[in-house]
Amino acid sequence: MRAEPKRRVTRDEVAARAGVSSAVVSYVVNNGPRPVAESTRLRVLEAIQELGYHPSGTARALRLGARQTCGVVIPNVKHLFNSAVVHRLDQELSRHNLSMLLSNTHNDPETEKTVISEMLSWGVDGLIVMVSALDDDDWRHQKLPVPAILLDRQIGLEHFTTLGPDFAEGGRIATQHLIDHGHEQILAVLGGLFLGDNTRLAGYQRALSDARLQPLTPIITSWSLEGGYEAGKQFLQLDSRPSAVFCFSDALAIGFQKAVTEAGVRVPQDVAIMGFDGTDTVKYVQPRITTVRQPINEMLTTAVETLVKEPYEPLPEHVIFPVSLVPGESCGCPRIEGID
Repeated sequence: MRAEPKRRVTRDEVAARAGVSSAVVSYVVNNGPRPVAESTRLRVLEAIQELGYHPSGTARALRLGARQTCGVVIPNVKHLFNSAVVHRLDQELSRHNLSMLLSNTHNDPETEKTVISEMLSWGVDGLIVMVSALDDDDWRHQKLPVPAILLDRQIGLEHFTTLGPDFAEGGRIATQHLIDHGHEQILAVLGGLFLGDNTRLAGYQRALSDARLQPLTPIITSWSLEGGYEAGKQFLQLDSRPSAVFCFSDALAIGFQKAVTEAGVRVPQDVAIMGFDGTDTVKYVQPRITTVRQPINEMLTTAVETLVKEPYEPLPEHVIFPVSLVPGESCGCPRIEGID
């Protein structure tokens, strides 16, 4: 039987063991700002050792004015949404006087394990891992000496802070929007077999079921503009083309739209297209793609603020962020000026 992972010890627990206040523990850990009697300091250090307390080096760095490093692990930095996350995350980390050490795992679990191990050996002060390729058992048996945030997840994981958008509701909203435009044959274009795909797919299927419509066999391609373009080519070969397509990312939607419009298919008159992610790129294609926005700013602000909190403690529950529909012109919606 595998042992359960140890819960992260808090500063208050160290204080209780040593018979001092939490503030005194902080003074010992940070060598100030107030002096502590030697006998008290030794008692606190003994409690720290006995309990296995790991204070947040990131938070200490903020108070001391040092610039420390957060390791950021991304599955595919080429993906439009991931690139947007990296850009926004760099801004948020800089706001807290943190540098970013970025690594691209190419969706490979073994590469991810190696990257995390290397980052820890280089002395990063925290980790943010987006769309981890590792399964939950791998994470449960990680004994990390630094805080770790798992981003863009759909389910929680004990002893870790896990954050993610409501993919299932996003899939439902996107599909319902197409149904509201009168479409009954709606094709899903998936970018792979990630958990986020499965939950978006569940939302898509739920909306169809509620409307007593049947799902179609999805097109599965790669997470990229090229993958969307290839999916568009496959769509053009269908004997009976659906009147609407739900692409599970903006990159897929942009590539898909390019392929079909090059073949003379009109959007949205001949086929309506829906994206997902809410990246700025959809504003620069014509017609502008309707999409479901993931709340990047809110998720990353929560992630970084949790990371630097002293003492670091994982959020007690998985945090799900609401998504929102951003109307464009690719579904037949009237043009709305001023939408960002």
